[in-house]
Amino acid sequence: MFWAFSVLAATSAGAAEPPMGWRGDGTGKYPHADPPVTWSRASKAVKGLRYLAAIPKDADAGTPMPDGVVREWLLLGPVPMPEDGTVKQDALPGEAQLAPNEGRKTGSWTWKRVAVDTAYLDFTALLGKARDSVAYACTHVYSETGGPFRVNLTCPGPSRAYVNGKAAPPFGTRLNLGLAKGWNRILLKVAPGEEDWFAVPVFHACGTPQFEEAGLAWRTPLPGVMPAFYGGGTGAGAPVIVGDRLYVLSEPNDLICINKTDGKVLWVRRQSYFEAAADAELQHPAWKDAEAAVARIDALTAAFVAGAATPAQLQQKADLEKELQKAMELIDPEKYKREPIPDVGFSGYTPSTDGRYIYTWSGSGVTACYDLDGNRRWIRVDRLAAVEHGFSSSPLLVDGKLVVFMRDLLAFDAATGRLAWQIPIADRSGLNPGNFFHASPIAVAIGGTPVIVLGNGSLVRAADGKVLCASPKATRQSVASPVVDGRTLYVLSSGSMQLFMHRLPDTLADPLKLAERAVDVKTPSFPTYYLPWHLASPVIHEGLAYLVNNSGVLTVVDVEAGRIVYQKMLDLDTCQSANEGAARGIGASPALAGGYLYVLGNNGAALVIQPGRVYKQIAKNKIESVVMAGHWAERQERFVANPVFEGKRLYIRGEGNLYAIGPR
Repeated sequence: MFWAFSVLAATSAGAAEPPMGWRGDGTGKYPHADPPVTWSRASKAVKGLRYLAAIPKDADAGTPMPDGVVREWLLLGPVPMPEDGTVKQDALPGEAQLAPNEGRKTGSWTWKRVAVDTAYLDFTALLGKARDSVAYACTHVYSETGGPFRVNLTCPGPSRAYVNGKAAPPFGTRLNLGLAKGWNRILLKVAPGEEDWFAVPVFHACGTPQFEEAGLAWRTPLPGVMPAFYGGGTGAGAPVIVGDRLYVLSEPNDLICINKTDGKVLWVRRQSYFEAAADAELQHPAWKDAEAAVARIDALTAAFVAGAATPAQLQQKADLEKELQKAMELIDPEKYKREPIPDVGFSGYTPSTDGRYIYTWSGSGVTACYDLDGNRRWIRVDRLAAVEHGFSSSPLLVDGKLVVFMRDLLAFDAATGRLAWQIPIADRSGLNPGNFFHASPIAVAIGGTPVIVLGNGSLVRAADGKVLCASPKATRQSVASPVVDGRTLYVLSSGSMQLFMHRLPDTLADPLKLAERAVDVKTPSFPTYYLPWHLASPVIHEGLAYLVNNSGVLTVVDVEAGRIVYQKMLDLDTCQSANEGAARGIGASPALAGGYLYVLGNNGAALVIQPGRVYKQIAKNKIESVVMAGHWAERQERFVANPVFEGKRLYIRGEGNLYAIGPR
């Protein structure tokens, strides 16, 4: 059904291929792909780590941890908090020097050995629920090289870490640990959060380490990685594929064309307010300042395309983009107003394509169309006031129109860029307006008529923007995009944590009434950092819906029976914090390719799973990478974009790189 509609829409746009964009055709299923199931990119430093819970003896080698995850610990607790109620003071005398072994007592508590199958240390499950207490977790890590390491440490409550008896300075959710060559004693002290009590420590390399790769065809660095933890372009937009090229957006205003064969950058096109300016604005005194900034940006972009741009030059490019923005605001303070950076960045969206043209939209309100060689057909600015977390919906190509969502839903003629229609959806005022959503729209055909499905479940006729069915379950800030499989529409509610299943009619009516069923997909048995939301969309396969929440819990639903088959915490090395922008939880949607499910974490891990009613893991893979090396924001690269598959290749977009997985 969806394929038939795609052909219809492509024909109406005069295109050679069905429209593709967010999550391929919107389903996350790639039936003609046969990608690899194993790959890796690991630093030699992390590959040289081994763990052992007990105090090591001379002959002890420990267990390798190439994914940076310790799976064996000694636990103690609950231990009452010190009098000041913080983790800064010792809860046990001389706690930094504790050197436990299994069965050894400290005070009235006994150390017990635990083995875990993920990076999660769920103290509630392991020690029992507690308040005003702390838990101690100790292990030993062997390092072949010694030196600095970074640990992503997710804890809903306060924590403290010791290495060989010395406190490690915290830095947000990241710890900088100096390991000695040989065995090191690692001690964590963790207090409960408001609801949950756990820690997720994952080791990574620092600086500019040496990496060993397996299964990667190529890696192409992208210029848009930003220093800020909160927002700032976290690489949320996936590429689209046309022929032998990939097209992907990069912060703050760039469309990048990449050779699919070898990862070489072919060209970059900027789509900023400067390019969209009206002829009359060229006479403004600030235009010369804008032109000067653009000339310098173009020189740095040329260096990037040539493969000769240094990190310092890319940072200079980001600074010049800010100068250009200031000049444009002088030209028209309202039209070119600088809004706060969206969580996904201004370019955290997946382009749309009909096989002949590339259609883009950015969080700054700039919409544009290019041919496959980068020649611009049209560009325009339609700016509405920003919302909390910023706009997040990728554009949709349907019925010869490019549809974008801000507070309003706007449709542009794909051939000319002229406004076809505009309808209000969310309130026009307030940072968190009623009926607003972050999900991307998808398309479906009902009775042969193209219909747009919005992120809140509403249905809109593509021809004229007529709302056919307003979602009765609309919630603000719904993040997971809807999915259509067969004649069923699946909508995930972030707030109520329910999967709604709407039976689509065979003929179109106005108003449109949908038969609805709902399944509760809450995860009360699993730890939660903030809210157990589903940021990722489901994939539907052979009567089962596969959902992954922001903490990494897989929920499998029997859609016919309307019940959960099983739930499982996945081994995805999650890193969560309120200050991670779009990467504050797992947000990449699962995909189906080559008969397997591919599930990506936000920290470089990826699982390949056999679909079915019981959990069967085929492989765990890891991409380790350092972005912003040497900067205060240096970190393991974060991953938010949905994976894209074609043939024997898998393409994964990180915040700083695009990776081709598969044969060269």
